[in-house]
Amino acid sequence: MNVALFIAKRYLFTKNKNNAINVISRIAGLGVIVGSAALFIVLSVFAGLRDFSLEFSSVVDPDLKITAKKGKSFLATEDQLKQLSAIEGVVSFTKVIEERVVLNVENKNELVNLKGVDINYPKSTIDSIMSHGIGWFHTQTKL
Repeated sequence: MNVALFIAKRYLFTKNKNNAINVISRIAGLGVIVGSAALFIVLSVFAGLRDFSLEFSSVVDPDLKITAKKGKSFLATEDQLKQLSAIEGVVSFTKVIEERVVLNVENKNELVNLKGVDINYPKSTIDSIMSHGIGWFHTQTKL
């Protein structure tokens, strides 16, 4: 028999009920069980939240995204856009340009992603919240 197992068994299952080592061992064992259960529950909740939040982002993410191989952007000609719209199965597409900028509001600097979109963007997204937000932005900029 293993020496460590023999000593652990001897102190865990002693006949003397007033033994301090026995009480401390049970408290420590209970702490390990409660801690492990709490960790398991928290990790399960976070895994569920990740799947739940990905459901919402997949609605507005494009099925196909064309990006520049070199640099940040590229130019698309009118002929290329017509060819893209002529492809069977393409319902709509939109042009988007995105850049990280520093926004200064009330003497606080914040790095944000500024996204410029064309008029087809609300039609290309399914999420109604995104469509309403874009419409408000166009109304405000036309003033």
